[in-house]
Amino acid sequence: MSTKRFSEAMGEIDDRYIEKAIAYQAKKSSASYPKRWLLPLVAAIMTVLLIGTAVAAVVIYGDLWRQKPSNDPVESVRSALENQVGKDYTIKIEVNSVEVDEAETERVVERFIKGIIAERRGWSDEYLAEHFLVVKAVYYAEYDHAQTTRSDGEVTMYFYLTQDVDSGKWTIVDNSGNVNWSENSSMGESVNPAIASNNPADESTEEQLFSYLSELFTEAYSPYYDGLRYEMNDYKETADGTEVTATFLWTMYHLGKGWDVGTDEGVDQQVSWKLQATVTAHEDGTLDFETISVFSNSSPVGPASYDIPIEEEFPTQLAD
Repeated sequence: MSTKRFSEAMGEIDDRYIEKAIAYQAKKSSASYPKRWLLPLVAAIMTVLLIGTAVAAVVIYGDLWRQKPSNDPVESVRSALENQVGKDYTIKIEVNSVEVDEAETERVVERFIKGIIAERRGWSDEYLAEHFLVVKAVYYAEYDHAQTTRSDGEVTMYFYLTQDVDSGKWTIVDNSGNVNWSENSSMGESVNPAIASNNPADESTEEQLFSYLSELFTEAYSPYYDGLRYEMNDYKETADGTEVTATFLWTMYHLGKGWDVGTDEGVDQQVSWKLQATVTAHEDGTLDFETISVFSNSSPVGPASYDIPIEEEFPTQLAD
């Protein structure tokens, strides 16, 4: 293997993986982050060297879908779903519907793809308009729970596909977080019991914060991970007039996508942050989330130092 080819391969790797790998040791002390950046970098380099950039993109961004690219994007997705049965932990897959979602295509392109992602992958606006689609699939799944923590039930999944200009075949390059609506679903599951009335005035500050953060983290992480659910522990709250400050340990659970080790796919994993939230409370006890600020702890030992805005902890791989 020549030095030149290795250098070319390194140049094909997304800069964010390199940045994450370099910063890994420096950042891990403030929280237990999903450690998915260093090994994917190595795996991606080897994949580029052995089988090319196009497949490497699927390894980094995809969910190990065993797909058969087709001139029909719907058939590409259908083949990937049907081939899920070939995985050791899958008992049953029943496809209910697969269809191109034009509205979601527009949203994903505008929100996630245009900008850095499009530039690094060489996707022009013209290419995205003609050769990028989002396909929505609804299917029923049953799994062997001795091998995976995926939930059984009906799943709604959005697949992102690109078309090869020469062959016309559509290939899955990524998928959204798994939206599983079964009773046992862990997608954005609230570990803290919800108030039956769904009236914010009847909820405690802790419960309102839990709901707010659950939505915030689900929005940030659902493009990357399936099976999101959360816990809030060691909750402490103080008030100064109408301003409420709370500190707590926030834990996010998610299903691995098998980026570095295939056996990690579908396995429940977790990451925790020590957080401090400050927000204004109205007279009826409801929180004004227009005023909220959330910071994570940057001090690995000793007194906590809440000085990292929570938005800086969120992944940006799909962000402009």
